[in-house]
Amino acid sequence: MAADPATAPAGAPAAIGDLSIGTVAVARHRHARYEPAPALTDTAYLVPLAGAASRATGIPVAALRLLVPDRGPDVSALALTALGGDARDEPLYYVRSGPQRDAVASPLSGLVHRLDWAGDDLGITHLEELGGTLVLDLVAWTLESGSAAVLICDEPAFTGTSPGTFPGTSPGDGDGRPVPAAVALRLRRGSGPLQVLDCGEGAPAGAADSAGHLFTGRGPCDAWLAAHRALAAGQVTAGDTLLLHTKGPRREGWLTLRATDPARLRLTDATPAARPSPSEGQP
Repeated sequence: MAADPATAPAGAPAAIGDLSIGTVAVARHRHARYEPAPALTDTAYLVPLAGAASRATGIPVAALRLLVPDRGPDVSALALTALGGDARDEPLYYVRSGPQRDAVASPLSGLVHRLDWAGDDLGITHLEELGGTLVLDLVAWTLESGSAAVLICDEPAFTGTSPGTFPGTSPGDGDGRPVPAAVALRLRRGSGPLQVLDCGEGAPAGAADSAGHLFTGRGPCDAWLAAHRALAAGQVTAGDTLLLHTKGPRREGWLTLRATDPARLRLTDATPAARPSPSEGQP
């Protein structure tokens, strides 16, 4: 839960309620390819990932599918690019929900290099399904002034061979496979189209009763994706309160927002429209 401004120590950054959001950009990879783990044993860094996934989930290695590297769009890069070039001088908070696919190469350093990001960058792990909510509490305590970019990435590295058995946090598109997704936010100190009210871990308690719009999901991006759709469709009007509620297999958290001027909110969906060729489809 965010700190009470009345009890915050002298000199501490402003409370979370002083944060606002001006841009929300999303990207999904609907046709991500997951291949049987035994077929990828020639890819050295995937072998320990398969072993770790098997031990963590109890699913035998032979029954695991791993996300094929270097195939399809990079949802993190797509969403972050959609924030606009003028955001690249700002601090970047990069949150990933699970293990990175390559234990050698850092996805954050690669992203910063490819996009020529000039601002400071911070990688955050182990928030798991709460990466899309609790990260704003961290931003509230570290961003003293100005603006910042927050990138939330949910890219499950593995899944089970049977529909619905995957241990990742993002829901599939009806066939049980995860759908890698990313949400990029541009925040600033002061007022804006979406005002951040509060966030916390656990059940939302009274926040659920006062919210005009409830968006739920089990992964860190799910509630944001649902809120993005509602905002883009004009379903949210000035003065409405939004509750983003995440309830995953291990943890539960929430975030409340107030739409002060949703017409000024910049919304972008950078999801590629094209389907993969048959040779790149799901086996």
